[in-house]
Amino acid sequence: MAATQMQPKEIAKLLDTIAAPQEGERMRFLTDYSGKMSTSRLGRAELLTRWYRAALQLSFERGFHLLPIVKYPETGKSNADLPLKAATHDGGHVDNLPSLISSANIAIAMTEHSATAQLRNIAAASNSLRVISMPGVTAEMEGAMSADYKKIDERGKRLLSVVQLAAGFEIMFSGAGIPNSTKLHIDTRASNWMLDSGMCRQPGGFINFPSGELFTPPYEGVSPEGRREFSDSQTSGIWPIYSHSDKKAAFLKVEKNRIVRVQGDSAEAQKIIENIASDENNANIAEIGLGLNDRARSGED
Repeated sequence: MAATQMQPKEIAKLLDTIAAPQEGERMRFLTDYSGKMSTSRLGRAELLTRWYRAALQLSFERGFHLLPIVKYPETGKSNADLPLKAATHDGGHVDNLPSLISSANIAIAMTEHSATAQLRNIAAASNSLRVISMPGVTAEMEGAMSADYKKIDERGKRLLSVVQLAAGFEIMFSGAGIPNSTKLHIDTRASNWMLDSGMCRQPGGFINFPSGELFTPPYEGVSPEGRREFSDSQTSGIWPIYSHSDKKAAFLKVEKNRIVRVQGDSAEAQKIIENIASDENNANIAEIGLGLNDRARSGED
C-alpha cells in the first residue's frame, strides 16, 4: 500500500472539484491492458478499482451515471491510434471505441501508454465530453493528486497574468560539477501560455493529470511572420541535464532555440545525442513549464 494512498472520500472530493459531475451526466473510466503483468500494472489496476468505487459513491450523491469500465488492448506506444474494439468490465463488447468515449460526458483514462493526442481530439470534437488523461499513472502519484486544486487554479491564474508580459526567462544553474554562471535564456516573445491547473469542468475540456503547470513553446524564429517582427530566436546558453543513473551531467549548448552541441560522457548525454541523430527536430527546445503543484515530486525522489 502506498504511503500517500488517498481515502475514498478524498478521491470523491477530488473528482467533484476537478470534473464537477452534474446530475444526469455520464462518467466513464478507461484503461489499456496487455498479456504481460508487472508491478506497475497491478498497482494501476488497484488504483483504478479504488477510484471507481469512490466515483460510484459520488454518483449516488450527485446523481450522475457511472458507466462500466472500458478496457482496450494496449497500443504499444504513446499516442498511437486507439483500437476500435474493446470490452467493458461487465462483459460487454465495444465495436467503436472512439464513438463510445464521445458518448460520455466525463472520460477518465488510466493507461500505460499515453492516449493524449487521440483523447484531446475526441474531446475537442464533442459538444458534451471532457477528458482527464492519466498516462503512466501509479499509486505513488496520489501525493500530487491530493493537492488543493482550487488553490492551484487560483495560483496559476495570478501567475499567468505575470508571465504573459515577460519577453523571456533567465535560468541560473548551480550544483556539483556545474560551473558558476551557467545559465540558459528562454525567449518567450510571441508566447502562447497555457494553464493546466487540474480543472476540467467544461465540454471540450482536456487535462493531463496530475496537473499543475503553466507552459508555453519558446519563440523559435522559424515562421516568416515571427521573423519579420522578432528576427532570430534569442533562446541560448548552456543547459545542464543531470543523469541519475551515473550521477553525471550533460551540458547542452543552445543557440537560436536549438541544441547545437552535447558535452559530457553521461548516459543522458549519449541518449540525447542518439535522439538528435535519429530526428533533427529533437534538437529543438519545445517547451518551458512552470510547476504549480507543491505536492508533486520527481520520480527520482
